[in-house]
Amino acid sequence: MFPDYEIRVENILGAGALVGVFGSASGTYNGKRGLVPENRIEMPAVWKAIVENGNIKFWQVFTDWAEGCKTIGEDRQSGRSAT
Repeated sequence: MFPDYEIRVENILGAGALVGVFGSASGTYNGKRGLVPENRIEMPAVWKAIVENGNIKFWQVFTDWAEGCKTIGEDRQSGRSAT
């Protein structure tokens, strides 16, 4: 859905097994309009992990997805098809 999905990390905090990653997520939604600038989404995001024996035991993402939902909705109502 987002072939150019990317995360940008601004800060990483850790306390014992708990790790918090703070930054943003972005990408271009590949919907009916295709990979056009109007389908670009960027939002602040936080990732929470619990690490045990060097492995991620728990992973959770927090973000405000409102703009992403709006962009996808507008794309789905578009009359153009992807190329």
